[in-house]
Amino acid sequence: MTASTADQALARQPDGLWEATFTQAEASVCLRTNSKAAFTHATGTLYAYEQTGPSFARWQVDLVVDGGPAYEEVEGFTDAPMVEIGPRLMAAVLTQPCGRAFWVEALHTLIVTDIQQATITVRCATESAALHWAARLSRQAITAQLLENGAVYAHTAAFSLGGRGVVIGGHRGRGKTTTLLASLHRLGADYVTNDRLLLRAEAEGGLAGYVWPARLRAGIGTLTALPHLAGLVPEAQRAVPAEQRWSSRPKVPIEPWDFARLLSGDGQVLGSVRPAMLLFPRLDPDRTSVSVEPVAGAEARDELLHTRLFMTDPGRGPSSHINHWLWPTPDAAITDGNLGRVVDALAELPCYRIHADADPAALAEAVGRLIGAGTEVRG
Repeated sequence: MTASTADQALARQPDGLWEATFTQAEASVCLRTNSKAAFTHATGTLYAYEQTGPSFARWQVDLVVDGGPAYEEVEGFTDAPMVEIGPRLMAAVLTQPCGRAFWVEALHTLIVTDIQQATITVRCATESAALHWAARLSRQAITAQLLENGAVYAHTAAFSLGGRGVVIGGHRGRGKTTTLLASLHRLGADYVTNDRLLLRAEAEGGLAGYVWPARLRAGIGTLTALPHLAGLVPEAQRAVPAEQRWSSRPKVPIEPWDFARLLSGDGQVLGSVRPAMLLFPRLDPDRTSVSVEPVAGAEARDELLHTRLFMTDPGRGPSSHINHWLWPTPDAAITDGNLGRVVDALAELPCYRIHADADPAALAEAVGRLIGAGTEVRG
């Protein structure tokens, strides 16, 4: 978002509310709130969306901090069924004529959806609750619209170099983040995402990847292997022995407003990408060399389908990130059809499996050779 757009988006409206419209492809949502803190956090977190001041949006989120509803306003939820809406967070849910209502007791928040009016009304007791909801609900509104229009989740990292989008696929611990950060720093690539894309097969051919905006989480092994990021390792984890860093938990969060620290040269932060190559990293800190092997289209297709674009880990099950509690996801047959089209398009791209050690320079050099001869690798 440019400085002028940011100024426009962050302007307080005459009615005393903070308001911005977020847009991604054909999806849009307007956030209106009386909490400046929640608004600022949302506009910073949702970096991948185009952000403007008040304008037409397909959905609207009205979020207010007003002490939350009184007891008599939520006593009807006493015997309501409970649904999981996040890690260790439950909500009681009631079906209403035009939508559903959710009572989240832990955050003393009432959320009401109206499908006909395309609104989400949120009443919070505290500023901290508003900070929790503002970005999450706006993002879920955008994501739901993209899913309805043919997109599917992919558990991937991605960057772009010279206009060529590189999708880095794999389950947790395979080296997606290390490959991404090494490419950003050593090749001067543009940052797209560290964890999740919404991929869609386009009618005119090819693929479009839309970012599901979120913070980046990196292990201390990755951060210490990149000297310019070693300072991000928390003090308490700096004493971890080198041989234990790659398996050490927890990961270190890096917020979107700090992503500039990850870039080099003319690198930028992008909100979408056109995939042109697929990488499957297999990083092993005990290795002493880098090797690259091409992956046949049929093999890539089988792995992508079997893992549902790595959103299902055979050892851990489906990702919790597909829990759309405000809206149901499209029917399974529709989702499977969209998944098949995306996988078919991905399988047509050049695909490589990279076996590498913990040396980011050697890893980036191998990636640079795959993308195009002559790519400059920075020291």
